[in-house]
Amino acid sequence: MASQTPSPLRRYLDRYATAIAGWFETERLTQLPRTYTFVLVIPAHDEPRDCLDHLLPPDLSSTLVILVVNAAASHGASSIHRTQALLRHLGAGSGPLTLRSLGSESDLLLVDCCTPGRLLPQNQGVGLARKVGGDLALVCIEHHIVASPWIYCTDADVTLPPGYFDGADIGEEVAVALYPFTHQPPHPNILHYELSLRYYVTQLARVGSPYRFHTIGSLLKIRAQHYAKVRGFPKRQAAEDFYMLNKLAKTGQVLRLPGPPLTLSSRSSQRVPFGTGTAMLQLAAQKDIKFYAPDIFCYLGKWLGLLEPLWSDRTLIPQLGLQPWSHQTGLVDEVLWATLLHLGLEQTLNQAYGQCRDWPHFQYFLWVWFDALRTLKFVHFLRDRYYPSWSAAAIMDWLAHRSGLAPCETASASASGLTATVQHLAQVEQQWPPATGPTLALRG
Repeated sequence: MASQTPSPLRRYLDRYATAIAGWFETERLTQLPRTYTFVLVIPAHDEPRDCLDHLLPPDLSSTLVILVVNAAASHGASSIHRTQALLRHLGAGSGPLTLRSLGSESDLLLVDCCTPGRLLPQNQGVGLARKVGGDLALVCIEHHIVASPWIYCTDADVTLPPGYFDGADIGEEVAVALYPFTHQPPHPNILHYELSLRYYVTQLARVGSPYRFHTIGSLLKIRAQHYAKVRGFPKRQAAEDFYMLNKLAKTGQVLRLPGPPLTLSSRSSQRVPFGTGTAMLQLAAQKDIKFYAPDIFCYLGKWLGLLEPLWSDRTLIPQLGLQPWSHQTGLVDEVLWATLLHLGLEQTLNQAYGQCRDWPHFQYFLWVWFDALRTLKFVHFLRDRYYPSWSAAAIMDWLAHRSGLAPCETASASASGLTATVQHLAQVEQQWPPATGPTLALRG
C-alpha cells in the first residue's frame, strides 16, 4: 500500500521549519489547554512593558497570540536588557515557551528569543523572529489546534482595531491579504514618510504593475499553505516583509482588505536599518526623504506595455535579435533599452519563448521575472543615471497638478497640505481592484 503524500504544511515543517517548531510539536503542543479560531504572530524587540495593552483588539476572542520576544547578538546591551525585562514582565518561565491566559478563550504563547543562549544570530533579527512565530502558528494549523487557515502577522507597536479578525472567507487563490493602515500620531515627518510609501505604490498602479501593494510586515494575513510554499519568512535583519511578499505574490493573489485601518506607530527607532523608525530619525536630523522622478514610472509603463508586442513578434525577434527588432519597430528608446539590457531582458526573453505555450503563461513568466525587487532595480537604475530624485514639495505640486488638488505654496512644510495629499493617495488606493499580483495573468 502506497504511503500517503504529506501535506505542503507537513513537508515544510519536516524540511524547513525552525528547530523550536519541531520541539514545540513533539514536546509542548498537547499541553495547549484548548483549540482556537485564530492565531496571531507578533515579534517584539525593545518594546515598552505595556505594549500589549494598546496592541490587541478589544474584541479579541478564541485566539492564540504568539509573541516572539527577541533580540539579536548584534543589538546593544541596553536594548537587550530592556527586551529581557519585557519578557519577565509578561511572566515568562525558565523554558523557551510560556503560556499565559488572556481571557475570552485566548492565550498568549511567549517565545524567549532574547535571554542568554537563546539570542537570535547576528543579522537575522526580525526576519527570523517572524519565521519562528510563523512556524509555531503553522504547527497549530497543521494539527487543527487553530481552525483558521490564516497566519495573522503584525508588530508590537501597532494598534489593531475592533473587527480585526472579522471578514468573509477569502478564496483559495489568495496567498496573502493586506490590511489598510494609517500612522499615529500625525506630524510632518511621518506624513512625509507615508507620502513616500503611497506615492510609490500609486505610481506602480498607474502604469499597470502587478506589484502595486505595500510591503509592510504589520499588515499581513498569510494563508498557511502559501506560507509553506515560500518556506516561511526569510531570516533577514530588515526588509523581510518586502522579500516575503515578493515571494508570496508569485504563488497566489495579493488582496487589499477593506475595513478600519491598523494604526501604526510614528515613533523614531533604530531597531532595524531602515523603515518607519529609521526614516523618522533621518527626518528629525533634517535629512529629507527624496521621491523617485515621475518620468521613471513612465518608462516602467513603457516596459510593461512592451509585453504584448514581445509575444506577438515571438517568431520574428529570435530571427532578427532583440536590439535590431527594437530599432525596426521603434518600440524601445535608448534609455529604456539600456535599462532592460542591464537587467538581463534578452536572456530572459529567450527562456520565455522556449517555455511559454501561450500569452497568459508568457505574461506570467515575465511578471514573475520582473518582480518587486527587479522593479526597484529598474527604478534605481533610471534614478542613478537619468532622472534624479525630487523633493517632497516638487512631488506634491506634481500630484496637485495631476489630481486637481489645490497646490500648497509651502507644501513640504505644511501639515495640512501633507495631510490632504496623503489622504488623497489613500483614497486613490481604495479605487483599485482589490486583487493584484502576477498570478492574475493566468486567471481564466
